[in-house]
Amino acid sequence: MAKPHLLDLREVLGDFVAAQPVGARVRPEIAASWRRSLSADLQPSRFDVPYEPAAGDAERLGQAARPILEQLVGDFSSTSMCLVLTDTHGRIVERRVGERSLRSRLDAIMLAPGFRYEEDHVGTNAIGTTLEQHAPSFVVGGEHFADALTGMACAAAPILDPTTDAVLGAIDLTCPVEQSHSLMLAVAKHAARDIERELAGNEPPADRALLERFLRARLGARGPMAALNERVMYTNAPALKLLETTDRTLLWSVVSAAIVDRPGVPIELPLASGWIGTMSTEPILDGRALVGALLRFRSLPAAQPGEVRAILATDRRPTFGWGSLTQTEASVTELVSDGLTNREVAARMFLSAHTVGFHLRQIFRKLDINSRVELTRHFVERSGDLASPTAG
Repeated sequence: MAKPHLLDLREVLGDFVAAQPVGARVRPEIAASWRRSLSADLQPSRFDVPYEPAAGDAERLGQAARPILEQLVGDFSSTSMCLVLTDTHGRIVERRVGERSLRSRLDAIMLAPGFRYEEDHVGTNAIGTTLEQHAPSFVVGGEHFADALTGMACAAAPILDPTTDAVLGAIDLTCPVEQSHSLMLAVAKHAARDIERELAGNEPPADRALLERFLRARLGARGPMAALNERVMYTNAPALKLLETTDRTLLWSVVSAAIVDRPGVPIELPLASGWIGTMSTEPILDGRALVGALLRFRSLPAAQPGEVRAILATDRRPTFGWGSLTQTEASVTELVSDGLTNREVAARMFLSAHTVGFHLRQIFRKLDINSRVELTRHFVERSGDLASPTAG
């Protein structure tokens, strides 16, 4: 990559600060960042990097990133390259640098743990610009807004939370400008993806299978989408605007019955946010075990006052107890209480034995029991109570 001429770019920045047209002399993304820097009342000659101690909310990111950083440090041991991990606020969480002279240069520009490299504090730089635009950034020499940074080149990529698509931070490579290379950006992007995979790999096995299916589906998704089970819910960015944490229990209550009773049939329901929509459901399996469901949403017009909507009766059932059982779960309960095995129940109800097993687990959870014996006893007691003549 041809390196921008330092003096030429500083002249261009001078014109930019003076509101003179710069034409095609600077990349559009750099010009946009310079514009934001000016809007933040920054000046190229002024360089003031705020310091804040590392926050505890970055520990999850740090744990996932350390194996990746260690590997990259080994790869760059013979080069003048620094590796930096930041949180979502541009605060430096980790800095890995081997060469003593480079460490001194980095200390001089406060590129060190605890300092915040947000764009509205430092101006155009790969870390701050990446976090601002939620996309990878490569800033070389005079493209930096601050005069103090013109001797350096940096490439950064955002790290996304695999469960929410939110930006958790950035991974950055920094070196002296004379040693910069276009491959720095490719390395940063690859490292960010590796860290995201580490973040996903820390989930329990069942949730990991759910997350992996969600990540594959998210690549081609255009609208709101979520994957969930009884423990967790993963959403893409459009779904974040529709769903609230409290929606998970309602969604799973509806979906867990629908994916085995009415697979592929669209479901309509209201959410806590007031949004009403339909969703298609797809079971997610780990081998033959059901670990969750993938939901794709399509919004509907908001309900008018007094309008009756065809909401599944499941939505109006309590979460636990006999009243929470679906019609299918009630049938499974009766057959199991008659002493039938899962395979025999499946044959009676034209279901698979695996599906019967799923229903049975849902029944146990809703009734707070742990065995078929308990289920039978409770069912017999309840049936006796219902059959007793009314006094009087």
